[in-house]
Amino acid sequence: MFVCRACLRSFTGIGTAPVALRTLNLPRRTAGLVYTKRRTYHGKVGRRGVQADQVQTDIRSALAKPPPPERERETASNNQPAAHDEEELEYEAAVANKDSLGKQKYEQKLEATVRKQLEHFTDPFHIANYVDTALQKGRFDEALLMARRASRNKKVEVTWNHLIDYQMKNRRLHAAVKLYNEMKKRGQVPNAKTYTIIFRGCAESVHPRLAVAEATRIYNFMNRQGALKPNTIHMNAVLEVCSRAADLDSLFTVLSTCNEGLRAPDAHTYTIVFNALRHDSLKTKNTAQLALVDAEVKREVEKNIQKARAIWADVVARWRSAKIVIDEDLVVAMGRNLTLGDYKDNESILDLVWQTMKIPRLDQDRSRPALPTKPDPKTAAENDAAAGTSATADSPESEQQELDTKDMSPKARKELAASTADKAPLYATPGNKTLSLILVALGTARKTSSTSKYWDYFVRDLGCKPDPDNYYRYLGALVAGHNSAQVAALIEAMPAEMMIGANFRTAFRACINDWASPKAFENACRIFDVMTKTQRYADPLAVRLFLHVARGNTRHFHERMEKDPEGGKAALGEQLVKAIDRVWEPLRILEAAMSYPVPDMTTTSPEDEMAKKRGDMQEIMATVRRAISTIDKVTFEQLVTHRKTVKLLLTRRSILQRLVQRYIVKLYPDGPPPEEKKRDGDMYDDLDDSRDFQTDSVRGGV
Repeated sequence: MFVCRACLRSFTGIGTAPVALRTLNLPRRTAGLVYTKRRTYHGKVGRRGVQADQVQTDIRSALAKPPPPERERETASNNQPAAHDEEELEYEAAVANKDSLGKQKYEQKLEATVRKQLEHFTDPFHIANYVDTALQKGRFDEALLMARRASRNKKVEVTWNHLIDYQMKNRRLHAAVKLYNEMKKRGQVPNAKTYTIIFRGCAESVHPRLAVAEATRIYNFMNRQGALKPNTIHMNAVLEVCSRAADLDSLFTVLSTCNEGLRAPDAHTYTIVFNALRHDSLKTKNTAQLALVDAEVKREVEKNIQKARAIWADVVARWRSAKIVIDEDLVVAMGRNLTLGDYKDNESILDLVWQTMKIPRLDQDRSRPALPTKPDPKTAAENDAAAGTSATADSPESEQQELDTKDMSPKARKELAASTADKAPLYATPGNKTLSLILVALGTARKTSSTSKYWDYFVRDLGCKPDPDNYYRYLGALVAGHNSAQVAALIEAMPAEMMIGANFRTAFRACINDWASPKAFENACRIFDVMTKTQRYADPLAVRLFLHVARGNTRHFHERMEKDPEGGKAALGEQLVKAIDRVWEPLRILEAAMSYPVPDMTTTSPEDEMAKKRGDMQEIMATVRRAISTIDKVTFEQLVTHRKTVKLLLTRRSILQRLVQRYIVKLYPDGPPPEEKKRDGDMYDDLDDSRDFQTDSVRGGV
C-alpha cells in the first residue's frame, strides 16, 4: 500500500484518484490571504509504513464528509466575473419563477454597484468608458442603470449613444428607439452621432419596412422641429435605409430635402440613388414574381435608366461647378445601370469612363494615347467634344457668378453638363471596378475584340492588379466573342489563387461556343491540363463541359468524312478517346474522395453526412454518365478499330457503370425519383451531336 500520509494525500489528489476519493483535497488557498503552516508527519512507522487499518479509517472519514463547495474560477475565456454570472442566473431564475423577492434582491445589488461606481466617477468621459466596457461584457442592465443615475446631474449623451448602438447591433430596433425617447425625456439632448447611430442601425435592420418608417419619421422631425438639423451624413444614412427596403418613393422624398448648405449631396448620395435604381431594375426583370411580359419589363427598366441619366446630368453639372468630387464608386454605379439596357446604353459606358476618368476609346481606330494627365481647359473642351458632349457657348454671367442648380430646368442642366468648367475638373481614378464594368459593357455590346486592348491598358499602363472578378468578367467577355484560343492563353497566364471552378467552367463554355473552329478541342485540352495541374479535385461540371467540347467540336470531321469517310471517323474516334483518357484519372480521384472522405466532425449522423455530400455525388454521377455515353458513341459507331483500345474502353465503361449503380443505391435507397423536367442548364445532356451547335439559342443555354 502507501508508506506515509503524504503519499496517501497525493493518491487522493485531483486527477490521480477516482472521483469518490477526491474529497480528501485540502481547501483551496488564495495567495496572500491564507497562510498555513506545513504539516509534518511524525509517528511510528513500521516495516510497511502507515498501518492498513489507519488508512481505511482515514478513507471512511473522508467519504463521510460532504465535499467542500468550490467557487467558479475566472478564466481567460470567461470575460464576465463569476459574481455577475451568479447574479444574472439568480435574476433569470427569479423572473422565470415570478419571484419578486429575488428580482428585488438583484436590483438592489445593481443599485449598490452603480452607486459605488458613481462615487468615484465625476467625468462623463469615464462614465461612458465604464458603460462601454459593461456592454462589451453583456451587462446591459448595469449599463442602463448607470446611464439613468448619471443623467440626473450630468450630460452623458455619449453614454446613451453606447446603449442605443448596443441595441442596434443586437437587431433590437424598437428597444433602441425607446432608449432614444427615454434619453430625450431625461434631459439628454441627442447629438449628431446619436442620429447617425440610429439611421445606420435602421439600414442594417432585418425588418426594412419598419426601419424605413422609423428612420423617415425621425429624419422629418429633425428637419422640421429639431434643434439639430440633419446633415449630409444623416441624409445619406436615411437614403441607405430606403435603398435597402427598395422604397424608391421614400428615397426620392428624402432626396428632395437636400440643399446647398448643410445637406449638400455628395458622391456617396448619388451612389446610393444609382444603386437603388439598379436593384429596382433587377427586381423588375424577375418576371416570375411580377408576371410581366418582356415588353413591360423592358419599359420599366428603360424608365429607371432614363431616371439615372437625368440624375447624372445633375451630377455632371455639380461636378463642373466644383460642388462635388466624382469617385470610382459613383461612376461604376451609374455604369451598372447602363449595363441593363440595350446596345447603345452599353456602348455609352465607354463614353462615360472617357468623360469622368479620361480612359480613351480603344475600340475606335485611333492611335494609342498617353496616360491620362490633368489637362488644361482648352484640352478638356476638345476631349469632351470628341467624347460626344457638345460644348455650348459659355455665358459671361455664368463665368462670373456661381450657378444655382437647384431651380434649374432639365434643359438648363443638360446644357451645363455639356459645357466646360473654368478650371479642369478633378477626374476619378480608375480601378478594378472600372475594369470589370468596361469588360461587361464590351461583352454585351459584342465588341469583344477590344477586351484585350482595355485589359492591357489597365494592367500595363495604369498598373492595375486584376482581382478574381476581373478575370471572371474577362472570361465572360471572351465567351461572348467565341475566342477559345485567347481564353486558353488567359487561363495559362492566370495566377494560381485565381483559378476556381467557375473560371474553368466559363473557359470551357467559350470552347463550346467556338464550335466552328478546328482548334477548339485543342484549346480545351490546354485548359483541362491547367485544371488538373492546379486543382486537387477537378470540378465535375467542368469535366462534363470538357466532354461536351470533345463531342461537339466535329464540324471539320464531318467535312472530312464527305471526302474520306474512314479517315474522318478515325480522327473523330481519336479525339473522343483522347478526351476519355484525360478525364479518367480525375474521375477516379473524385470517386475516391467520395468513397473515403475525411471525417467531418460537424456532422451528427450518417444522414447528415450524406446530405452534405449529396450534391457533389450527383454532379460526379452526371459526369460519369456523360463519360459512359462518350464511350458508347465510340464503340457503337465503331469509330475505333484497334482491339486493345476497344477492350480498354469497355473495361472502363464497366467500372464507371458500377460506380453509377453504387451511387444510385446510396442516394436513393427507396428507389430512383420520378423523372423531372430538365433545367435550361442541363439541356445539353439530352441533345444529340447533330443538334448541339447548330443554333445560337442552344449555345446560349450552356
